[in-house]
Amino acid sequence: MTTTSTRNPASPERAVAERAQKGRDIKSGAAKAHAVGTRKRRSAPPPENSIVTRSAAYIEPEMRDAMVAEAAYFRSAHRGFEPGHEVDDWLAAESEIDAALARGDLPVCGGGNP
Repeated sequence: MTTTSTRNPASPERAVAERAQKGRDIKSGAAKAHAVGTRKRRSAPPPENSIVTRSAAYIEPEMRDAMVAEAAYFRSAHRGFEPGHEVDDWLAAESEIDAALARGDLPVCGGGNP
């Protein structure tokens, strides 16, 4: 069974020439990349209390773990110490403590900048 091609016989040579030209443009810096079908996102400046605008505070890992353990304990106590939710309590407490530290809501004591 033979198939017939409706392409121009010069198409492969033209494709090779176009690829070579694109390669030269890329090497010389003349090529400009652009995304197809995407929109540019406008980024707003970070809020005043953002971790991006604040200096990075360092907290000792032991102090952070103690804060997370206490928060997880209170989460469990609020639920009546139902078993089976220990990991969920710990993960929720970690994100709560990390967010509070990033916002500067919790005092950072006992640590210094490395």
